[in-house]
Amino acid sequence: MKFLYAMLLCLSTLKVEAQYIYGSISSGYQLNSKIDQAPSYLVNTIHQVTLPWLCGQENFAFKSSSLAELHFGHMLTPRIGYELTGAYLKPMAVDNNAYFGQKMLSGDFYQAAAKLVVAIPIKEFELYTKLGLNIANGRITYLQTIADGNFNSFGVAEALLNYTYQSPVSFGFNGAVGVNVPLNKKCSFFTELRFTSQSLTPKSGQVSQYTLNGSDLTANLYPYYAQIAFGDESEWLNYTSDDLSQAQKLYKRSYALGGFGCIVGLRVVLWGV
Repeated sequence: MKFLYAMLLCLSTLKVEAQYIYGSISSGYQLNSKIDQAPSYLVNTIHQVTLPWLCGQENFAFKSSSLAELHFGHMLTPRIGYELTGAYLKPMAVDNNAYFGQKMLSGDFYQAAAKLVVAIPIKEFELYTKLGLNIANGRITYLQTIADGNFNSFGVAEALLNYTYQSPVSFGFNGAVGVNVPLNKKCSFFTELRFTSQSLTPKSGQVSQYTLNGSDLTANLYPYYAQIAFGDESEWLNYTSDDLSQAQKLYKRSYALGGFGCIVGLRVVLWGV
């Protein structure tokens, strides 16, 4: 009995010594996935500045993103562990510059992920794979401007219309393969290839700024002219509701936050080993 107790104590000690906790930072680049969908309205179909140019059906999509991440991991054994990650995702702005103005879609997003880590230690380095679930949220902005005093056929010298779109939390999954190269006993360099499946579908839109010929008219807009409720039905160009206290209804649209990416980073052992 005493021998069994001693063996269990020894095994328990070995298990604890094999564990370690680490922290790491990383940054990288991602090619966003493509979502096939028809063009649709992104702003109220009412002519906000009396210009059809500000109300067309658009097919904007984020094509690539940069990201910065902070990781905390716990290896239960040299081969099995888990990792928690927080990330800031910044899609590259998508713009369409006409000779008399600009249309630009941009966004800022935050992601959190929980991952299972499986490592294969090799003499000079460590191969690993990760698989997990992630959540994300953030905002999308859509800016449209006209800045040409000579474009008098429209009767407008300059105008600006900026929308902000809000979405509920989005859920997805992620997977990665990578290599970790020790620099010394506590620090190591790593790089990984990954795939993330995640999209964001705004539920509402709101005019954040509307100026016309130098005057800020944002506060003068009725909710129907300043707000959008995205869903499965849509009103059409120039349709005017009898109830101006409700948001205009337009078809919902999704934006890809996931895709294929590559990151590099530095890992530091905080406890153990």
